[in-house]
Amino acid sequence: MSFVIFDTEYTTWQGCQENGWHGNQKKEIVQISALKVTDEFAVIGEFNVLCRPEVNPILSDYFVNLTHITNENVRQNGKDFLSAYSEFKKFVGRNVCFSHSWGADLKNKSDGNIINENLFLHNKSPEKNITFLNIAPIFAELYKNKGIDVKSQSSGQIVKILGLTQKLEDLQLDTHNAFYDVYSVLEGLKYFLPESSLMIAKGLESAKQTD
Repeated sequence: MSFVIFDTEYTTWQGCQENGWHGNQKKEIVQISALKVTDEFAVIGEFNVLCRPEVNPILSDYFVNLTHITNENVRQNGKDFLSAYSEFKKFVGRNVCFSHSWGADLKNKSDGNIINENLFLHNKSPEKNITFLNIAPIFAELYKNKGIDVKSQSSGQIVKILGLTQKLEDLQLDTHNAFYDVYSVLEGLKYFLPESSLMIAKGLESAKQTD
């Protein structure tokens, strides 16, 4: 059994969460990162691609400061979204994709919703061939079972909450870089073995029944 942990970073501005992404502000994907892992959480594949936004091609200072992804990074290494997404789909294959959205349930598509928004921006239909699930409620249950009090978190904060940041030092990245965040999720799952493996298996079985 294998599955995919993935994360996205998308265009954002100071205050956009509060103002409801008004006007021409769109959640254009700038980075897609993913890990393909076994049921024992061994990494068997990595994916990390930058995308060039089109509606707002110049990244805001807020986004750059948050992610440390620069306009120069995107100009030099970015791909158009549809090409990047095609590569992502090939990487995923038949695997279920988990991303992280705190406060939502397992069946919430989480970053799969962001992908569908970007497909819509490119006049494409929503993704129907990939199963997107939310890994956050699994962490919420793991914390509860271990008596760890966590009111909220982003995916990249998992290693910080669990005191595991040293495991990701070699990446030379930080929270809100999607590649860092997927490894943060992975290290969190490994920390809670074997309970986390059983919960992932249960989630995958639930997805199979839905299909």
